[in-house]
Amino acid sequence: MAADERRKAGKFFREIKAEMKKVTWPTRNDLLAYTEVVLVVVIAFTLLIFLADSAFSYLLKLIIKS
Repeated sequence: MAADERRKAGKFFREIKAEMKKVTWPTRNDLLAYTEVVLVVVIAFTLLIFLADSAFSYLLKLIIKS
């Protein structure tokens, strides 16, 4: 690795470190609340997809039997 590439890599990682210090990290309570919202939405969509799949399967079985 050339000296110029090492210098660029070092600068890159220093800039990453500086940017990470600017990040506002969520509190534990915020993180738990966001996780709860994600789980509720995932469960709701799972149920919706299950119901739609069941309905389409039932309709397909009716069509095939005809």
